[in-house]
Amino acid sequence: MSDDPYRLPRSVLPTRYDLVLEPDLGAARFSGQVTVTLDVVEAVERLVLNADELEIDEVTVNGAAATHHLDAATERLVVDAALGAGPATMTIAFTGTLNDKLRGWYRSTFRGADGTEHVIATSQMQATDCRRAFPCWDEPDFKAVFAVTLVVEPHLLAVSNGAEVGRTPRADGRHEVRFSETMPMSTYLVAFVVGPLATTEAEPVALLGSDDQTVPLRIVHVPGKEHLTGFGIDVARFAIDWYQRYYGLPYPTDTCDMIALPDFAAGAMENLGCITYRENLLLADPAVSTQSELQNIADVITHELAHMWFGDLVTMRWWNGIWLNEAFATFMEVACCDAYRPDWQRWTSFGLERSLAFEVDSLASTRSVEYPVEAPADADGMFDVLTYQKGGALLRMLEQYLGEEGFRAGVNRYLRTHAYGNTETGDLWDAIEAMNPDTPVRRLMDSWIWQPGYPLVTARLDGADLVLAQQRFAFGDTDDPSLWVVPLHLRNGDDERKVLLDGAELRVPLAHPDAAVVVNAGGHGFVRVGYDAALRTRLDATTLPTLSTIERYNLVDDAWNEVVAGRLGAAELLDFLDAFADDRDLAVWQAMAAALRGVGRLVDGDAHTAFRRRVHALAAPALTDLGWVAAADDTDLTHKLRGVLVSLVAVLGDDHDAQSRCRAILAEPSASHPELVAAATNVVAATGDADDFERLLDGFRTGATPQEQLRCLYALGELPDEALVLRACELALSDEVRTMNAPFLLQRCIANRHHGAAAWAFVRRAWPTIVERMPANLVVRVADPAKLLNTPEVVADVQSFFAEHPIPQSAKTLDQVLERQRVNAALRARDEGPLSAALDG
Repeated sequence: MSDDPYRLPRSVLPTRYDLVLEPDLGAARFSGQVTVTLDVVEAVERLVLNADELEIDEVTVNGAAATHHLDAATERLVVDAALGAGPATMTIAFTGTLNDKLRGWYRSTFRGADGTEHVIATSQMQATDCRRAFPCWDEPDFKAVFAVTLVVEPHLLAVSNGAEVGRTPRADGRHEVRFSETMPMSTYLVAFVVGPLATTEAEPVALLGSDDQTVPLRIVHVPGKEHLTGFGIDVARFAIDWYQRYYGLPYPTDTCDMIALPDFAAGAMENLGCITYRENLLLADPAVSTQSELQNIADVITHELAHMWFGDLVTMRWWNGIWLNEAFATFMEVACCDAYRPDWQRWTSFGLERSLAFEVDSLASTRSVEYPVEAPADADGMFDVLTYQKGGALLRMLEQYLGEEGFRAGVNRYLRTHAYGNTETGDLWDAIEAMNPDTPVRRLMDSWIWQPGYPLVTARLDGADLVLAQQRFAFGDTDDPSLWVVPLHLRNGDDERKVLLDGAELRVPLAHPDAAVVVNAGGHGFVRVGYDAALRTRLDATTLPTLSTIERYNLVDDAWNEVVAGRLGAAELLDFLDAFADDRDLAVWQAMAAALRGVGRLVDGDAHTAFRRRVHALAAPALTDLGWVAAADDTDLTHKLRGVLVSLVAVLGDDHDAQSRCRAILAEPSASHPELVAAATNVVAATGDADDFERLLDGFRTGATPQEQLRCLYALGELPDEALVLRACELALSDEVRTMNAPFLLQRCIANRHHGAAAWAFVRRAWPTIVERMPANLVVRVADPAKLLNTPEVVADVQSFFAEHPIPQSAKTLDQVLERQRVNAALRARDEGPLSAALDG
């Protein structure tokens, strides 16, 4: 037995699994047999592999029966077998349970049109749950070929990682469904789904470099939902073709099934050729969906398909590298979506998402992007905004500094060099640096990946020179000496250049010393910028319109975070936002809306009433200018801006006429654009009563699309009546709401401006039930909105509660939630008085 409880011995390597599984959906059980072809590297006395929650019936090694035992503590199966170096085979017969934990091989259910409940057996193996489906070497660098056979009832659909290559009836009436062999891959990518499901007709997508070879593309779904598959197919068809050309490599397997699941704890999972999704992230009707809902689907599809190369074809050696898998797929999803729908300005909207990573990375409890991982469970903390949004943003920053072609050439070299293998993070930097030898890529990226936080880049004038300096940005006081190798884009009048801030300070001679200077031009650097007074005055009403959307967004976002950090007053921020009143770009108003919502939580009573008047004065003219009625030439982003402004004016601005118009929209939703319908849903909820609660509840129960159902469900947390908010909390813990959605309803309840404290008290009482019922990876999502509760007594209660009720699988994320709550409480204590006085004045 290895002394390391998390790493198996490397003396025996699996090269092939021949796996037969027989699920019994009614009994929630399965039986199976796996034959593993082994390469014994050095002589051993026993074979050690992973198995958990399985009953082992029989084991043979090279045809001879072998004794064995299970070690539950380490999730291992130990087989006594003396083997010399060379090839060997082991066959194991086993049985297991189709669990309700949404991990391993598990049950998902749905009701048919007649109300009958149907069962699906589906899988989620990442990170270490393949061992719950069959005994295996369940670590990412034990790559092997998988040949899967599923024995199922004849009316059931069965899918796995390979294409179906045969279906043979058996004497007992069931069918043996055989799938093609996979390429060598990791166990966490194994997938199989069995159930009374339907599929779209396979659509052939041409393979790169072949005149006649294609890959069949399908969506697998609950019967009756085929009309919701067209958009997903269109995105996937585009993405497969675009990725083949970007990577310079053909799609790496022989099928592409995308499965919409009723129950799924993650958003989606990149199983090779058998990608699983939440229904609302794959199925949609574009005619009634918002731009955000469609973009979410496009993002998730392109993210998972990016993994077919980066993650599946080339895989991290151990779980410390999972961040790069996800960060790179995040970068690629945005690049691919930007190519798919340029009018969505996807790189601009990514700047908004990046702000979430900035917020976490401004805390003392942040973490480095990559860190050593011993137990696979330690990697659970990597599935957060620092991996996805910060990691993706760092790759974008590198790409923009090198140039798109130089970056792409490095990625191509990396994939070709390591195809079918496993890598460490540095392998990517080395490949990119090899194709861009004038840039110290590894040193640059190591400075960002291995230390937490990010820099505030300050800019000041010294004669005709621009002096750039860096220090760590933090919400609290810090004397952190960290320095980064910072690639920056500068614009000074008509002069644009790239510089590398490789130290504490850098002097840059200006081509136009009297002209405006934009640091982080283009907005791609993972930095905040602070200008001295002379430079700040040059960013005036004349200059602002010349800045790009993301540059103006960054100005607003940076200013709000200066408020949070205590370096700018909330009242001063409101004055600053007035300069953007004439802006008509969606991203800028989204940044303003986020800042205004934050400021609105700092005051109550008369001061809050005065604040609402201030918001109305800022936003109402923009809504009047845009109008409530869509024009024929409105873009998707114009429609979305209209929805943002309606919500601002009606809710934060307390405009009763706007609230009435929203009620009229919901009375006849088919007559309005989906963006207005979505905005009206939240407005009516935020200003509604018991009848509105019932109307929304009915929308959740009977909505025609997954998006409409969730839109109505989550809006239940917005009601301004405490009893109704608590009723929504009760609903979240009922059998009517799937456990994968319940955390997000509770989030909305705790975030309620008026009754969040009451919702928190409910969650506090119900915590044992929450922990027991909900998927482990989603429990911390319930805690997250507690950071918005900023009154002293509630802060003390939240902090003391989690001191006694840790969330081990999300310990770092919980630390960040609790620190951000303390930051928010300090912000309120600091700014409530001055802001109230300014508003009263």
